[in-house]
Amino acid sequence: MDGILKQETTDAVDTAILLTSAGVFASDYMDSEQVMPSPLTRVGGMTLFQRAVLTLQRGGISQIWVLAGKEEAALRNLLQQDSRLQAAVRWLPVREFPPHDSETWETLADEVNGSCMVVGCHTVFSPSLVQQLRHEGGQGKAVVVVGYSTEGYHVGNPSVVVRPEGLEGNSASSVMFRDPPVAATIEMTSHGSNHEASCLPIVGDLMVLPGRLLGISGVLHASGTNPLRLALEQAAVEGTVMAIPGETHWFRDVRGPQGPKLAEQTLVRSLQTLKGGLDGFVDRYVNRKCSGILTRLFLKLRWSPNAITVLSMVVGLLAAGFFIPGSWQFALIGAFLFQLSVIIDCCDGEVARLTYSESKFGQELDIWADNVVHIAIFAGIACGAYLQGPWEQTNLPLVLGASAMLANVASLLLVNTARQLRSRSRDSNPLTDRERTKIDFMLGKVANRDFSVVVLICAALGFLHWFLALAAIGSWFFVTSMAWLLRRNLISRA
Repeated sequence: MDGILKQETTDAVDTAILLTSAGVFASDYMDSEQVMPSPLTRVGGMTLFQRAVLTLQRGGISQIWVLAGKEEAALRNLLQQDSRLQAAVRWLPVREFPPHDSETWETLADEVNGSCMVVGCHTVFSPSLVQQLRHEGGQGKAVVVVGYSTEGYHVGNPSVVVRPEGLEGNSASSVMFRDPPVAATIEMTSHGSNHEASCLPIVGDLMVLPGRLLGISGVLHASGTNPLRLALEQAAVEGTVMAIPGETHWFRDVRGPQGPKLAEQTLVRSLQTLKGGLDGFVDRYVNRKCSGILTRLFLKLRWSPNAITVLSMVVGLLAAGFFIPGSWQFALIGAFLFQLSVIIDCCDGEVARLTYSESKFGQELDIWADNVVHIAIFAGIACGAYLQGPWEQTNLPLVLGASAMLANVASLLLVNTARQLRSRSRDSNPLTDRERTKIDFMLGKVANRDFSVVVLICAALGFLHWFLALAAIGSWFFVTSMAWLLRRNLISRA
């Protein structure tokens, strides 16, 4: 969407300026292909440009002004084909609005009402960081994000450094500048070999500036000096700089030869915090540790979350088939396949969150696929126990299997009802706080995928028939407990 976009006066920042070809503190003449990655570089299943736009949008930014270079046509095509985009995008070619020219920022300052966010298209960051910047920047101060040397490398711009006390307050001495300014890179350093580089907090390419400071660079113009740096210097003189430590959320600079790889490692590490609402102990500490490897593979293959869900269901149904013959060897293979299905099932949510591809349909597909697999597993184990084992050629395994399958269907209906109630606001929620706490406990501790490990252990020990009996009894205990907790809502619906 071209044309002038005016930001309404609000307490939170609503506009972001995205630089695709240059860093926030680097001029065009400093950049090189070896240092500055292309905005089309893929990190975590998306191009850097898409990730920056969608992260800003998820953080609450509704207007994004893109200062694009020669890659503008390709970037436009990306957004035109992306159904996830909801923010208004304005395209500003760098040939008309060069980032290193003070007149560019003076022009943009006239169109910004309040403050705006300035972002380089080579930083991977979180929506929660954008939300904090929007909130803090709405107070009329300059807000910068800083990072430290961590795990052997540092992020940000070595020419703009925040003193440690700047993280505690907003003193005028909280920002200092090195000369000459150099392009930001990710540099490998050994602990102790470069004490200054490993200890000083460095300003990253993600900050908020008031509109008045964007237009002040013409007054303070110094030849060869980055206009945004001049604006930040003025804020430091005024004592209106606020520093936010990036480690509070996470962000990673992507520049340098190892930049994309290190940034993707940051994303992968963040997967451990992307837990689903029904994760149990085994999910949290076993399945999601293994799923990170497969998630990276699915990102490289560009699989959609729904495709991963279908793959998980297919593997689960294949596992159920191996339980049918009833032999120990086939049952063990089926148990391992079932565990693999559960691990793959963790990947669809992780890919969806990393690529901002969550959807109501995907959530429902995941729930139904899980239950189809569980019903098939119970049926397969029941058939195997009927054909071989202590209860072979008796009706007991078939009765237990049918009971477990029926209880699973009832559990699905009750869990869906509980999920709908949990999603309501407290004002319109018919559940009391005590009922809500008990339901959260039931969903978090019982209605999860941890039983896959029990299936694996029982298969290895040859006790699947006993698992079937426990599953039939335990499933109905869960159904009865959930029905009792939801009784008031169920009665009112009836």
